Amino acid sequence: MAKPGPPQRLSLVVAALLVLFSHEGGPGVEACSMPAGWRPRSAVEKVLDAAVVLYGRVRAVYPDERFSYGAGTSVYTADFKVYCIMKGDRTERFINITEAGL
Repeated sequence: MAKPGPPQRLSLVVAALLVLFSHEGGPGVEACSMPAGWRPRSAVEKVLDAAVVLYGRVRAVYPDERFSYGAGTSVYTADFKVYCIMKGDRTERFINITEAGL
């Protein structure tokens, strides 16, 4: 029998956890909520924390097959043309960005 791949393995793990948490007397599950006072970071905060900040243009986008767990997966690889280095070390004019996405 073939070894289950990541999507099958993930399904098995999720199913096992659902069974575990659905039994009487098992650990309780509460709804998720953000901690008090949490807010998304602003663009300025992200730039201050980043090691590299580039300005340029995405030339091509390719889906990243390693993360193809179904529709709606938004992980990709991008070819990027660098116009300006705003922060960080010198880099190539054309770079490849992997594991990008939302």
